[in-house]
Amino acid sequence: MTNILKKAFNRINRIIKNWAGIRREYRITLEGIIFVLITFFIGFAAINTSTNLLYLIMSMMLSFFIISGLLSTSTLRKIRVRRLAVRHISAREAATIPLEVANDKRWMFSYSLRIMDYLATGEMVGVCYLSHIPPRSKTNITYRVFFPHRGIYKLARIRIVSRFPFGFFVRAIAVTQSQEILVYPQIIDIRPLLESANVDLGEFESGRKGSGHSLYGLREYTPSDSARFIHWKVSARSNKIMLREFEKEEKKKITLIFNNSAALPISKDIEELFENAVIYTASLAKYLIDREFQVQLETASGRVSFGIGISHLHRILRALAMINLEKKGLEIPNMKMDADSTNIMIHFIPGSNIPYQPESTQVIDITRFQFIPQLGDQIPYQDLNKNDA
Repeated sequence: MTNILKKAFNRINRIIKNWAGIRREYRITLEGIIFVLITFFIGFAAINTSTNLLYLIMSMMLSFFIISGLLSTSTLRKIRVRRLAVRHISAREAATIPLEVANDKRWMFSYSLRIMDYLATGEMVGVCYLSHIPPRSKTNITYRVFFPHRGIYKLARIRIVSRFPFGFFVRAIAVTQSQEILVYPQIIDIRPLLESANVDLGEFESGRKGSGHSLYGLREYTPSDSARFIHWKVSARSNKIMLREFEKEEKKKITLIFNNSAALPISKDIEELFENAVIYTASLAKYLIDREFQVQLETASGRVSFGIGISHLHRILRALAMINLEKKGLEIPNMKMDADSTNIMIHFIPGSNIPYQPESTQVIDITRFQFIPQLGDQIPYQDLNKNDA
């Protein structure tokens, strides 16, 4: 008896939870109103004329109307939808958001489902269409989304709408599902800016033996060595097979300095330059990390220490996605610069002095260049999902 009561209580609890987060909507369409009026006039004519044919036509139309209401109600009954985890999205780049739709009915299919996703502000983010879903099954669908700016977007609810079967009624359910999506800055092709600014991002020789191009020394060949590194001229003179060894080349350590503060009054033009500077910094970080540089980000808001790889790129992009323009001049804290590090400062305030410039710093003053980010200049960012840590 106790187990029966427990099961009944759990079932009631599940039903209450399911209904608590779901808002149901119902309305008759213009087509449905016209159909009802036509049915009414045919019924009125049948009563006045006592014509059996008109009675049959009116009965058939009423049955269509009733069947439409029943089927539209059944279509959305026991339908569940949830938004799956969203990975990495870059601003101004088309991305997809996955949804899982489940039909918990035992026997009935659900047809013609239009699924819409909304922000907390009420703005619709995306929409997708599902023609049918079998009973006792789940399916995954996606919709395309386009976020114009970086930052946090709050998704609030998912709405499922159906006009099945005849379009006389619109049935809808709205499911509350709050979720925050962090949108990275737009990624563009940074090479034209680097070429115009004459930024040196080359490699340097470490003075240690390893893989490289500069000659480190010669030694006698052993059977485990590759024959393609044999120095044939020296071998011929010495009557010994001599092998070339090369000096190891290491990637530079790059520190990106981005002072996100302005002592001047912040105007709309400065805000636009700041957003462009964020885009340039993010694009430069991706460009360097793709080429296996060790990259560090220094801002007035904090630091992302040296690192390599796709996971480190995510840390930098997360910091840049949340960065804000401060309304007062802030100096970047004194850094213990690595001896091998090259400093690159992104400067974006026109007509102002650079507030912080360590020795050997290369300055990219974006106010001097006209590389305004355009939609066509962006780089596909799909590779971020491959090796995410």
